[in-house]
Amino acid sequence: MKKSKKLRILALSTIATSFLALPTAEAATYTVQKGDTLSKIAQNHQVTIQDIKSWNKLKNDMIYVAQKLEISKTSTNEAGKPTDPSTTKPTTPPKQTTVSHTVVKGDTLSKIAKQYNVTLKDIKEWNGLTTDAIYIGQVLKLSPTATIPEGDKSSGAGTPSKETSKDPSANGQAIYKKTIEVANTLVGTPYVYGGNTPEGLDCSGFIYYAFNQGGLKIGRDSSEGYFNGNTTQVTNPIAGDLVFFENTYKDGISHMGIYLGNNKFIHSGSDGVEVSDVTNSYWSTKLVGYKRFDAIK
Repeated sequence: MKKSKKLRILALSTIATSFLALPTAEAATYTVQKGDTLSKIAQNHQVTIQDIKSWNKLKNDMIYVAQKLEISKTSTNEAGKPTDPSTTKPTTPPKQTTVSHTVVKGDTLSKIAKQYNVTLKDIKEWNGLTTDAIYIGQVLKLSPTATIPEGDKSSGAGTPSKETSKDPSANGQAIYKKTIEVANTLVGTPYVYGGNTPEGLDCSGFIYYAFNQGGLKIGRDSSEGYFNGNTTQVTNPIAGDLVFFENTYKDGISHMGIYLGNNKFIHSGSDGVEVSDVTNSYWSTKLVGYKRFDAIK
């Protein structure tokens, strides 16, 4: 009787030991939801970001909605303790990755936010933006910890736009003064598509006429042509600089004017040449930024 009881105890012990030798967790799959980040997922599942990246062969922290991620791959060693089967060496902290996007034609903050599964508010905070205005060639951070090396070309198309925070020389400002004087004499001139004379002007024809009369010889081009041509982005615009807008009568860069200072600009709109305000509820949502002809030194 005692011998039979000992055998039963021995059998139960053997079964218990065999269970301890089984993996403590099988590979589990998690489907990415809106608002998720690798950090959030790692914290919720009590694993590290590096673990998730290793298990899913991710090269950076970018994830997207509906993406399926394996978030648990553990096995046991002889002592019954979980180990990472992918390596027997101590894991090292992941290197910080540069997560950025270079703005291309047709981009908007809303479109970029949706593309990378982040919020528009996040992008504005990470990049110190106070408005939704962005410009072609601008490099945007897509992670609060991201760093953007100077001259970054890692994503998007093209290269970062030229940029200046300096005021023009005395000669350049003299051209600006004369150009604005000419522009003001044109107020009330009717809008004519393709027009570039005082008989009728479209928005880029207005720029062409005013600047040539002001002493800067430029060729005739469209708003988009001037934007992508021989112009430089201006971080501290002054009266005389160019101001550009997008998605007015067509997608992309589609309108321009001459900045007058104090948020005012003069342009040839649908009602003809007039002075408007960039903070207006319509223009503020279309504003792309300010530029300067490279010939203005």
